[in-house]
Amino acid sequence: WPKACPFPDCSVPSFAGCRGWQDLHAMFQCRMCSENPFNGMFGGADERRGRDEMRRKKKDKNQYKNLQERHEPKHASRRNEASFQARTEEEILALVRQWEQYAHPRAREFFMTPERLEEVLKQLAKCIDVGDDPILGAEDKCVFWFGEVTKDEHQAAIRMVKPGENAESVTYVNRLLAFIFATNDSFEQLMRLPKEPFKMCCEDQLCVHLAHILLDV
Repeated sequence: WPKACPFPDCSVPSFAGCRGWQDLHAMFQCRMCSENPFNGMFGGADERRGRDEMRRKKKDKNQYKNLQERHEPKHASRRNEASFQARTEEEILALVRQWEQYAHPRAREFFMTPERLEEVLKQLAKCIDVGDDPILGAEDKCVFWFGEVTKDEHQAAIRMVKPGENAESVTYVNRLLAFIFATNDSFEQLMRLPKEPFKMCCEDQLCVHLAHILLDV
């Protein structure tokens, strides 16, 4: 793999061997050496939930209740939980082997070892219906997430341990998929968006089809 990051006292590996690193470097600039680039890319659900909680405490309980009711229609999803059919361990591994062929070098570099990347891909595959594929599936069909969902925002989320950390954290599934599989051009556009879950063109935030991610706001 390429040499370590050129900045002093930085242990974060660089992506000097591919254009993806240049994209990340331009995006994070000097902060790359003081922050985990994962946090900048994924706009962690944990971090955002903490900010929202602070704002929420400042609101009157009745106002908060009204706010929830006013936004409730936005949380509606066409996902049918009763229809979910999980993959077997063999089917999960077969799907992961397919996905690995399309994983961007930035993801391979970030997760450091093939085993760590494989584990993340397995977590994703476990929460996708056996008949669906968010990476290679037909673009005219939503691919729904049957894993964890954030309580207030109703966004597809996943728990994982980031490289270099010990504690589990929560991140948004569509940002994770984009980081692993998006082309450089798409990645550049997505990096200009707020650190929030990406909007989906199908208007269903529990759809995690890579092709349904909006590249603009």
